[in-house]
Amino acid sequence: MIWNFVIGGVAGWVLANLLEDDKPEEKAEVTPEQALEVLVQDIREEAECAMDACTTDEERELVYAQVKESVQKLQLTLQEKGEEIIADLRTQNVDAPSEEEVADSVESRVQDFKEKMDNLSDVLNQALSDLKPKTAEA
Repeated sequence: MIWNFVIGGVAGWVLANLLEDDKPEEKAEVTPEQALEVLVQDIREEAECAMDACTTDEERELVYAQVKESVQKLQLTLQEKGEEIIADLRTQNVDAPSEEEVADSVESRVQDFKEKMDNLSDVLNQALSDLKPKTAEA
C-alpha cells in the first residue's frame, strides 16, 4: 500500500525536524507538541483513506496492523534518539561548574527537564489515543 510510504516519510520528516539541533529558529516556529499532532493527524488521515478503500475484513486488519507498526516504529525511533542524546551527553567535555552553581541549578534543571518530558509523554499518550478510530455519537 502506498500510504505506508507516506506515513513513514511524514514520520521521518517530523522526527528529523523535531530532533534537529542545527536550526533553532525553526524550533521556535513548530513546537514538539505541534509536530507530534501533525504526525498523528497525518497517520489518521492516511489510515482513514486506506480504510475507505477496504472491502474485506482482511484488508481492514492489514490497515490496523500497519497503523500499529507505524506507531511502533515511531516509538523505536524516539527511543533510539533518546539513547543517542544520553550517549552524547555522557561524552561531552564540559567545564565543571563550581559546587555552588551545581547546588543551585542541578535540581532546577532536572525538575525543568522532568516537567518537559512529562509534558511530552502526556502529549504522546494523547496523540496515540487520538489514533483510535472515532466512534459515531448517538
